[in-house]
Amino acid sequence: MTPTRFDLNAPEVIADPYPHYAWLREHAPVYHDRDLGLWVLSRHDDVATALRDSDRFSSDTGGPWSDLSANPFNPSMKVAAPVARAARRLPAPRVLLTSDPPDHTMLRRKVSRAFTPRRIASWEPRIRQITERLLSQMTARGGRVDLVRDLASPLPTTVIAEMMGVPPERQDRFRRWSDKAIDGLLTNGSLRSTLHGTAAMSAYFAAAVRKRRRNPRDDLISLLVTDGDEAPLSAGELVTFCILLLVAGNETTTNLISNTMLALMDNPRAMEMLQADPGLAGAAVEETLRYDGPGQGLLRLTKADVTFGDVTIPAGHRVLPLIASANRDPRRHPDPDAFRLDRGRTDHLAFGTGIHFCIGHALARLESTVAIESLARLGLTPRPAGTPERINSPVLRGLRTLPLTLT
Repeated sequence: MTPTRFDLNAPEVIADPYPHYAWLREHAPVYHDRDLGLWVLSRHDDVATALRDSDRFSSDTGGPWSDLSANPFNPSMKVAAPVARAARRLPAPRVLLTSDPPDHTMLRRKVSRAFTPRRIASWEPRIRQITERLLSQMTARGGRVDLVRDLASPLPTTVIAEMMGVPPERQDRFRRWSDKAIDGLLTNGSLRSTLHGTAAMSAYFAAAVRKRRRNPRDDLISLLVTDGDEAPLSAGELVTFCILLLVAGNETTTNLISNTMLALMDNPRAMEMLQADPGLAGAAVEETLRYDGPGQGLLRLTKADVTFGDVTIPAGHRVLPLIASANRDPRRHPDPDAFRLDRGRTDHLAFGTGIHFCIGHALARLESTVAIESLARLGLTPRPAGTPERINSPVLRGLRTLPLTLT
């Protein structure tokens, strides 16, 4: 059915957004959702412009609309006006994801030491070890398994927790906290759940930061605590950084692994190619990033009037560049709705572009590739064993469950 308007939070859009993105690209490439107070960009070149032009498109989404009652990804989340006003008066720590230069430059330099190519590559043996253990447990169960529960979720959770020096007995609890913290990005998600997960992680990381300041270790938290050449981060900024790394390290990679497996099962020829050559796992992950990536869009705020074609977006307005739509734009990617392992291109926008290009992209790619490759080398064919449960979010694209049989 051809859409006539775009509703970001509609169930049919969350279930399969790509026909709706195609309608946007052709009929309303600069779409104004007056109900949400949001401008939506859908064509590749426009999306890339908004992500790269940090002078006109701010990532610092502060201001009068930043209160807890103005969430375009969960319009049902309502907060009493006095509470929203009180929240706006609280001191806001600098956050890598929602900052502009010069703060962003300093914060990125601070954390980039932990994500150098050499440091990430050094984790590959451990990632393979964790993956083999999880796959051994999966095959030992026999019959029906759940890819999310048994592999896609515990793998990145274990890796990022070990990188941050979180003890093994805390890792399941951290995954539950992380799931709660993103509830605010889910349509009809719970504010109480979001606050509970965030508060629990904040308390843990506040204690961990104090310990690392007294006794640094060889882990990610200690690296953040160490001043280096930059001004030291405040306790609140350190805690916020830790939460961001944990949640992003969990959510993105979990969804990338599950989306890749779902795309392979929906495209039997690609699955056959992978089973014949498990070395194609990297190509499968890369194509999934373009075809059905874990992130659908990123919020920006215009700092000046910006014109696309014959439409002008005024200064001070929220903009949602739809990176997943850009990745299906036939102006950029021929035959965009086909899942092809021979595409051989990495010029998608799944990890963003410009100064906010995802700092953890190499880790997400490595973990996902190892997971898909290791599963292919088992010589077992994954087959659907039930209906997957999708994350109910317009911006987080992934699965909560993916029941399979391995035959």
